[in-house]
Amino acid sequence: MLNISKAENDAPWKAARRQLDLSEPPENGLGYGGSSRSGSSRPEDIREAILRTGKEIVTLGASDPEMISLMGFFEEDVGPDTISDMTTTVIIEDLAAITEGFCKTNGVPLFSFDFGAGHMLPKFVDAKGRLTPIILVPRDIVRDLPIANDWSDIERAAMENARIRDRVNKFLGGIIRPTVIERKNALRNAALGSSADFDFFLAAVKANVGNYDPNLDALGYYRLKEIVAHGFPGLKQPTPYDLKLGANEIVRVVKDTIDQFKRHVEAGNLWEELWVGAKPKKERASQLIYYAIADAFCKANDLDISPEANMGGGPIDFKFSSGYEARVLVEMKRSGGTVVHGYEKQLEFYKTAAQTEFGLFVVIDYGDLGNKLNEIRRIREERLKKGERASEIVVIDATRKASASKRK
Repeated sequence: MLNISKAENDAPWKAARRQLDLSEPPENGLGYGGSSRSGSSRPEDIREAILRTGKEIVTLGASDPEMISLMGFFEEDVGPDTISDMTTTVIIEDLAAITEGFCKTNGVPLFSFDFGAGHMLPKFVDAKGRLTPIILVPRDIVRDLPIANDWSDIERAAMENARIRDRVNKFLGGIIRPTVIERKNALRNAALGSSADFDFFLAAVKANVGNYDPNLDALGYYRLKEIVAHGFPGLKQPTPYDLKLGANEIVRVVKDTIDQFKRHVEAGNLWEELWVGAKPKKERASQLIYYAIADAFCKANDLDISPEANMGGGPIDFKFSSGYEARVLVEMKRSGGTVVHGYEKQLEFYKTAAQTEFGLFVVIDYGDLGNKLNEIRRIREERLKKGERASEIVVIDATRKASASKRK
């Protein structure tokens, strides 16, 4: 409706307004009410603000429905509860069907209500004796909204794009210490500069979004704890390193840490810790597990490692160093992410900021790398032909594998 609307309050705009129901569904009881389960509608100005921002986004040419989850970022008065209630209203019939099926399977008494498509639902009796239906929400569709809790992570990810970063700095102008609201407004304006800017910003948000079930260890925390407690064999190499030789020797150490990680992922069973069922875990999971290995390795060989070190150009994934001048950077990307941009621009920017020519680019391949590997290899070859130093590329095959007993 917003896509075909020509002006506010025309027929498509009014149709979009009717669809944008921000009332709190009382059936699922997810609100913050005290004695009452009934929800309340948000002020009309919030709904209009969402409509205007939505129109601004679709006018850019973006059509990903995930744009709705950004409203809490773009609009100050929109929080996770607003997005949650709006989403619940959209999928209420599906939730009712799931609730009915679950209750039938588990012997929960069901009752008939004048609700939706007539699903039989469990009941709730309030203090005044009134019966209301209960809608259950499956835990596996509940997720964190980083827009509210981890905005700094989204800001950091978006600012890795040079074009967005330059636009943000332009909007901030001469403000010495911008507030969170001022930074949000600047990044909002930068993200809505063009369809390409918005697509990159949305990709950055998605990289920080996902549900988290501790039983599935989506970020690898439990596996990380195990590694820290028990370590891996072979951390102390038979041939000692001479770190006094400088960055080239540190590169050798770093390569050995990556080889150690690569070997356990590809030939061992560590790949299992990078997946949740049939889906790859967040990029953070592989970084955490690699850090556990590299940190133990560096401790055994008296080398300093700094995760997410900020050298003035943003945080690099890992910085290895011995003394002030000998520095080696490692940037790690999952295959579904911004691999080409990460190799061509991001790592080089970090190297310049860190005043080093030494960097390694690690790609965690989950099977969706496509033509990205050929592209970054082409970029590397062109740099080498020009006599420039080009960061090495390491690909780690993290695709799902058969058990060791079934491998040929």
